[in-house]
Amino acid sequence: MNAPVTGHRPASQPLAGLLLGLLTALLLLTLALPLLNPVSWLGRAAPLILGPADQPIATLNRYSLLYKSDNRGFYLVVRSQWQLLKPLQEGDKVRVELLNDKGIRIDQLSQAVEKRQKCRQERCTLDLNSALRAPDDALDSRYQLRIGLLLADRPESAEYSQILQTLPERGFNLTYLMTSLLLVLLVSAAVLKALLPRLRRSYRARVAGSLLLGNLTFVLLHGFVVFKLGEFLFWSGFRPEHYYLAWGSMVLGWSLCALAGFSLYMGLLFTALSGIGLLANFMKIAIYGVPLGGDDLGNLLALLHILLDQHPVVPVLVVLGLLFLVWRFALSRWILRGLLRTTAATAAFFALCVFATQTGNKLLGANIRYVDRAVNYHRDIIRAGPGLYLFNLVDEMLQSGNVFRYPLQINERTPELSQPARGQPPRFDLVIVLQYESLWLDWQGKICAPAPTLSLPAGVAQWHKTIHSPTTGGMTVLAEFEMNTGLPAGLLKQGVVPYYYLSDKVPGLARSARQNGYQTLFAHPYVEKFWGRAKAIPALGYQERWFDTRFTALEHKGLYISDDALIDHLLKRSNQDDQPLFAYAVTMQGHGPFDGDRYRAQQRSGACPDQSPADTQLLNTYYTGVVDAMASLERLLKTLDNSGKRYLVVAFGDHQPFLMSAGKNIHGAKPPRDAPYQIPMMAFTRNDGAITLERQFAPVRQLYQMGQATRALLAGDLTPIEDKPVLHPVLGEEKGFDPSPLVPQIRASFRADALP
Repeated sequence: MNAPVTGHRPASQPLAGLLLGLLTALLLLTLALPLLNPVSWLGRAAPLILGPADQPIATLNRYSLLYKSDNRGFYLVVRSQWQLLKPLQEGDKVRVELLNDKGIRIDQLSQAVEKRQKCRQERCTLDLNSALRAPDDALDSRYQLRIGLLLADRPESAEYSQILQTLPERGFNLTYLMTSLLLVLLVSAAVLKALLPRLRRSYRARVAGSLLLGNLTFVLLHGFVVFKLGEFLFWSGFRPEHYYLAWGSMVLGWSLCALAGFSLYMGLLFTALSGIGLLANFMKIAIYGVPLGGDDLGNLLALLHILLDQHPVVPVLVVLGLLFLVWRFALSRWILRGLLRTTAATAAFFALCVFATQTGNKLLGANIRYVDRAVNYHRDIIRAGPGLYLFNLVDEMLQSGNVFRYPLQINERTPELSQPARGQPPRFDLVIVLQYESLWLDWQGKICAPAPTLSLPAGVAQWHKTIHSPTTGGMTVLAEFEMNTGLPAGLLKQGVVPYYYLSDKVPGLARSARQNGYQTLFAHPYVEKFWGRAKAIPALGYQERWFDTRFTALEHKGLYISDDALIDHLLKRSNQDDQPLFAYAVTMQGHGPFDGDRYRAQQRSGACPDQSPADTQLLNTYYTGVVDAMASLERLLKTLDNSGKRYLVVAFGDHQPFLMSAGKNIHGAKPPRDAPYQIPMMAFTRNDGAITLERQFAPVRQLYQMGQATRALLAGDLTPIEDKPVLHPVLGEEKGFDPSPLVPQIRASFRADALP
């Protein structure tokens, strides 16, 4: 008879049991966190006594800070906790002030608080959230926060307001974000590996495990990637609705993986994708000033095309990595056997997240985001959380509604767009609009070389002005859209690429030119499909279209086709026949990235001394491109001056460059809010008195206005545009801006399904 076998528990069993216990405790704590007032645990612990030493008015026990911004601007939220000497009466207020480094008041808020206090046995406490309007550079400059309690019956109580601290507290940086995300994934993977034997026993165990692990990733991701831990605790009580929506989205992702029969490692993949979506969002805010949108996914193919062109080995490595994961974790088995189940679970996952997002939108109202462009610090999480925010992108793609964020009334009673009747022959033989990539001439630091200037003959009349672009650091398509259509990009939702929503026949520069006897040409020495130009440029009315296939490899300078080569082609085309020509050209030479030695011996030195070699290289590369751009413009104008043609040349920079860390303080120590959106605008014509450039373009302050003014000239109309309030997608709306005159143009420019 065989001897009985004594069972031994594996050594990992006690560890797994301990981990399950800790994860369960963490789950209960996480769910209860908004109810526990966690802000009382943190904040400034040193009490601040307000009032005379012998008879204090109140004691400020703790306070916490949180930065936020919405479509109205940048704010500072102060959470304060008070111990009161006696119950507050009607008229008593808490006052919070924001001062600059010179002690001048920026903003203040006085709140009546007698109804917010809680009193028990003559002991009164007060918890208060105060929101102050702050400058956009509040996270990159020195400010002071002052707080006080004002009693209606004691006017002298105002004298006891005290400075709490000097702001700001610096936010996250990209290195911190990436490192934190990697650590979150490693910790989650280690815990999952230890628990895997237990979680594989049944679906019930998988669901329980997904709940515990989803909660763990939620806490880690929010506590160390999205926020610092103290801010996370503040956030949980400040917006409990947002908190629970974010928690639900993370747990939902893990649970669907478990219910679908997936390996629980797919939960880690979901967490990784959520985190990568956040980092991409942080970067887009840092570069462009707007968060990710649904159209960013629509641009994926174009971005992959660029990746293949510049880094062909990267996609190969990604594919090999995916194949390794499939082999290593035997993923092919459940992919092939459960294809239908996989598809259904994926569809359910997206649908539920979109539903939760829509519910959150209706419950919570307008989007709220946290942002500091100076340090790559962005928090578009306060409404959605990492899971739901990622699927906001999908939500936007699934919406069949309009792409406008500005309130517009477009109905049948709106008059149709009236087309100006063609009158006299074309006023010019040649009209060229030159949109220079990343051209900017007004640096205040980092580049010590003077900005290049134009040396032109007396026969060239010229006009220069600094105006506003709708974008900075990238998103060339927005500048191109405003100039071509005369419509402000601020009408549209953030992140929208307008070219994807245009009608078949868009009224704008090209169509006005064609109606008035010009041939039309669009030239851009890059990929035709990028930004949706393949469909948009014909819709805008351009007859001839030049893209990268028009040029040869010999015409490159650095990474891209040179500005000189583009000018050569335009000059040759202008001499091809005697027909008047309107040409819109978008240059490419000055495009980033700037961190490579692309020009070698041809590179110019412009960077200020005492900078790192990497920053010096980057700045010199950018400066060389600017010098070449201005030189190409000068050559064009001198050639036209000698040609005898009647010409009009409009040249401008589409946006400022993204110079990474080298761009810090390039606008000066304390730049104005609009500094990143300033661009040079120039116009040139023959100095024969036919038109006065200053008179024609003086009212122009934003790029879409220049589009309107240029369109009028193409139609032969010398009446300057009116100086009206403008709308900017980031800087906001000037008081008195009226969109109604633009409605006919809007209705004619966009597809019916994109209109409100």
